[in-house]
Amino acid sequence: MNVRTATDAKGSQTAVNVTEPGPRGESMSDESGVMLPGSREEMRFLRKNSNWVNMIIAILACLAVVVGILFIAPQPEVDSERVVDYQGIAEQSEGNADFDLIVPQIPRGWSANEASLDRFNDSEYVSWYMSFIGPEDQWVSIEQAKASENWAKKSTDGAVAAETVTVGGVDFQVYRTDEAKEYWVTHKDDVYVVITATASPDTINSFADQVAAQLK
Repeated sequence: MNVRTATDAKGSQTAVNVTEPGPRGESMSDESGVMLPGSREEMRFLRKNSNWVNMIIAILACLAVVVGILFIAPQPEVDSERVVDYQGIAEQSEGNADFDLIVPQIPRGWSANEASLDRFNDSEYVSWYMSFIGPEDQWVSIEQAKASENWAKKSTDGAVAAETVTVGGVDFQVYRTDEAKEYWVTHKDDVYVVITATASPDTINSFADQVAAQLK
């Protein structure tokens, strides 16, 4: 450090400190400790923190590769609808029931997605249950059991009694809900049948006619 003197207006001399620059191309920190751009302190800081930045970039790159592979890889095909052989299940179940099982013929374009002989919802009765789906979101189920009138009434889920209709010489008590779901209930002696449907009137009548024919 070189010390030079400067003469003020009164002729006195005042010592003036002059700081010479460091080596060319290198900036130093000032006396306040503030990190100057391009200083060694700044370089050390950047090198220290760049390790974390590189690690984060590497992790994000790996995640991008994994996501890309998942999109490219072929996905397993899953059937949107379950289809069962309700007629075959009926043949296998016939010997385990103490009543003749009703097995309807379904319209073209329809399929069965459930068929079983079992106890449902903690019921004391074993019932034969079939579920069918058709075009335009139509659906019909048939449940049959050697049971009681109370069992049949519970199967309507609180729907309101609307009317009595006769199909195929058999009377059906019809119950309806605000959601356009219908329950058709009939019986022969102590064998009760409940048709539940959200379908066109002609479709429901077709199923009811087959129930009437097989229940006689």
